[in-house]
Amino acid sequence: MNASFNHRLRVAAASMALTLSAVAGCRPSAPSSPSETAAQFYTLLDGLGVDGVPDSLALDAVQPYLDSTLVGLLVEARHARDDASRRAPGEKPPFVEGDMFGSLFEGNTSFGIRRLAKRGDTTFAVMAFTNAMQPPTVKWTDTLVIVPRANAKPKSPQFVIADLRYGAGWDFGNRGSLLQSLRAALSPDSASAIVPTATPAACATPPCGTSPR
Repeated sequence: MNASFNHRLRVAAASMALTLSAVAGCRPSAPSSPSETAAQFYTLLDGLGVDGVPDSLALDAVQPYLDSTLVGLLVEARHARDDASRRAPGEKPPFVEGDMFGSLFEGNTSFGIRRLAKRGDTTFAVMAFTNAMQPPTVKWTDTLVIVPRANAKPKSPQFVIADLRYGAGWDFGNRGSLLQSLRAALSPDSASAIVPTATPAACATPPCGTSPR
């Protein structure tokens, strides 16, 4: 069983998990609130095992949760990764590894919604993350920017994620926001794509980073 087939099984399994949850009445089949959008998005990412920029199968699965601008940039990043792999097969291409959807390169082992704040039509969902894969346990917060979906149809997702603001502030890892990082990396003036950097254990907690909020 090759890696591609294994990945297809993970995508199908993750999508099926959400479908079965809806059938069981645990939550609606499509998110109808910002909190449901945030929870379902990260649940799906976890099930898909996304590392680096999502491939076409994974992006198809998470696309309903994302704003079209963000989807377009992720598609560009995937093409940049694939083009770099073809041009230099012996070198590591950009966007190939690391968690793009959180401050920590290694990703999270659990998440929760800490709080929601609304400004006009925009909801800011502060997500609390933990990575307990090895000591010391790392905790941090990032913020999803969630907006109403334009021309949303009944029984379809009513909200989408427009951006992710990285909140940890470590010297190593993702900083700024997902949109900023993608635009900078894909700019023709960029010497090389921005690639998430593994966070050294010594900088996984303060004082290297900021205290979790």
